[in-house]
Amino acid sequence: MNTVKQMNNFKIGSVRSLEIGSILEGIVLSKKKQELYVDLSPYGTGRLYGVFYLQSKELAQKLKPGDRVGVKIVGLNDGYGNYEIILQEITDIDRWQKILELYRSNKILELEIKDANRGGWLVEVEGIHGFIPVSQLSPEYYPRVENNNKNLIYEHLKKFVGQKIKCRIVSVDPKQNKLVLSEKAAKEEIYQDILNRLMIGDILKVKVVGYSHFGLFVRFNENPPMDGLIHISEIPEEKAGNFEEHFKIGDVLEAKLIQIKQDKASFSLRDLTPDPWISFVKNHKEKDIVSGILKEKNEIFGVVDIDGVQGLVFENLDKLEVGQNYNFVIEKLKAKDKSLILKLQ
Repeated sequence: MNTVKQMNNFKIGSVRSLEIGSILEGIVLSKKKQELYVDLSPYGTGRLYGVFYLQSKELAQKLKPGDRVGVKIVGLNDGYGNYEIILQEITDIDRWQKILELYRSNKILELEIKDANRGGWLVEVEGIHGFIPVSQLSPEYYPRVENNNKNLIYEHLKKFVGQKIKCRIVSVDPKQNKLVLSEKAAKEEIYQDILNRLMIGDILKVKVVGYSHFGLFVRFNENPPMDGLIHISEIPEEKAGNFEEHFKIGDVLEAKLIQIKQDKASFSLRDLTPDPWISFVKNHKEKDIVSGILKEKNEIFGVVDIDGVQGLVFENLDKLEVGQNYNFVIEKLKAKDKSLILKLQ
């Protein structure tokens, strides 16, 4: 039997060259005093010896020729053409394989928070230790503490030890025994659904939840909690100099949504003039009849103004005069793109 299962760059059964840290299975060929040779076909032979034998001594003594064993590559040539190896429990390789499958499927996991430190939470997946960094926590759990005080962050995070939370795996590195997860990634579909209902230009009520040297953190959705940023450049000058004096935690403000990027929302306090597109989209749909003034035209299209919203008309241009009011049918309306195509009624 010479089948080898490799976990190198998340590929199974690859025949690419092995690298330091590659983890795979092989078959024990022979044993000598403080030496073990393993068939790593199709790559070659692995040799366990020296200090690495001592580190794997307990497992090595249990093995006999023909046994399957997991190995990690620690050297590419022992001087005799063999890979230098250290032994791994087969169960560890199977665990990492299951973790890789969970990662590829983007599955939402429900895990118990085992412990906390200043950088995040510790969890377990298939018996392997995993880490959820603070940066991967949603607003529901994120520690907004004064001056990013590490002790206060730790006090906040440890309150949740023992609780179960939903999360997704975002990084797997069997070579380094590193497993990173994200709590906020488990909510990405919910976040996107909420963000898809918003439009750039919306005036929203937001609550101040934190400060930074570059602006204010504000909560614009409560269930689930979703936070955005008002950058200092979007705060009126008379308040931007020392905005902590002008804005208190818990203050409710009116702010204009100016950008949505992935799951991040940005707001402004500078210009709160309602965007005419917002009310237009809420009050109209495709096939509706609207009245507008032809502002300009060329040989290809005409520009129509409807209460501050501009649309394009492509047909019957010879029947239209600039400055005149006409009734149009809404042929296409795309709110996100602020695209309005009209047709003369």
